[in-house]
Amino acid sequence: MSIVSVPQAVLNYQIISTTDALSQFCQLARSAGWFAIDSEFVRQKTYFAKLGLLQAHAGGSTVIIDPLAASLDLAPIWQLIANPEITAVLHAGGEDIELFYTQSGQQPKDLFDTQIAAGFCGLGTAISYAKLVEQLCGGVTLDKSLSRTDWLRRPLAEKELDYAAADASYLSAMYPYLYQRCEQRQVLDIVKAESRLQVAKRTQSIPTDLLYLYVGNTWQLNAQQLGVLQDLAAWRLQKAKDRDMPLGFLFKDGILLDLARRQPLTEKQLFAIDGLPPLTRKYSGSEITSVIKQAQQRSQQDLPQPLQRLDDMPNYKAAVKTIKAAIQQVAEQLDVDSVLIASRKQINDFLNFHWQFSSQQQQRLPQPDLKQGWRWNYLEAELTPLI
Repeated sequence: MSIVSVPQAVLNYQIISTTDALSQFCQLARSAGWFAIDSEFVRQKTYFAKLGLLQAHAGGSTVIIDPLAASLDLAPIWQLIANPEITAVLHAGGEDIELFYTQSGQQPKDLFDTQIAAGFCGLGTAISYAKLVEQLCGGVTLDKSLSRTDWLRRPLAEKELDYAAADASYLSAMYPYLYQRCEQRQVLDIVKAESRLQVAKRTQSIPTDLLYLYVGNTWQLNAQQLGVLQDLAAWRLQKAKDRDMPLGFLFKDGILLDLARRQPLTEKQLFAIDGLPPLTRKYSGSEITSVIKQAQQRSQQDLPQPLQRLDDMPNYKAAVKTIKAAIQQVAEQLDVDSVLIASRKQINDFLNFHWQFSSQQQQRLPQPDLKQGWRWNYLEAELTPLI
């Protein structure tokens, strides 16, 4: 049995390849007050996602927008996304948000994420799009086998276009039901606030000299090694952006930690770093060793403060117990899974931020999730003594 009205013409969509046609659709969305949107992109070998398609639905019309069309300017859809008076509906929209931002510099101003809404409506935490469609649309099974399509290839097959259009059609069908259910459960404000938080997290930038704070197991390094890690982490990000390649193609975090610990200064010593990609060693080896040499010359006063292993810090277990109890209380009050209030990672992020980061670092970094918005409103009394 279908909980929501299943679209009768899922495959009835328009392909938009001109700016005029896109402007007409955006006007339809403005009249409706909301629109559903999804994107298809390719990112396996690049740092920045390459946009292949945008699929959207508004006012009863589903469209596929071809960003590769020579006669199409995407400015109207970017302006629509950034319109604070029009709700953009996405599902698990993190990567979409990041894509919109890198493509246009625009952020969704009024976002409704159906994955977040489903969690706060008791339909499952971090539920996939296909599972939510199956649950709400009477057992409809979406074929996700085409998710690995090369969306930059032209022409796309009809079945690939059908697949893309279906995402927008079903998303638009589920939105009114989820919105109403959020209102009934009195969690709509939280869902919208959590959606806004995802926008902020996907569009914020960490100062390059502080990237090292987000590398795991840095407590293993002394101050001098941490200085090398700090410089290598900043170099790696800039190199990845300049070459438009994934960070891991240069080297993963574990290798970054090993480089900082062992500090190779010659090509021969680089060969001893297990897991360092051969192409990185060949084409960037001299840069890596140069960064290490420069970092080694830093004065003691210029080195980062060593970090501790959070689990070994005094009062850590007691603090976690206090936070978990407060989280459980809020979860019961809202009648939701406690993981939606905070995960173990979010708890650790809060404690790391306030126990290990200097006041200067805290001023330059985003506040941890537990210190922001609706979470802080619920947890402030219990968490303030731990700061």
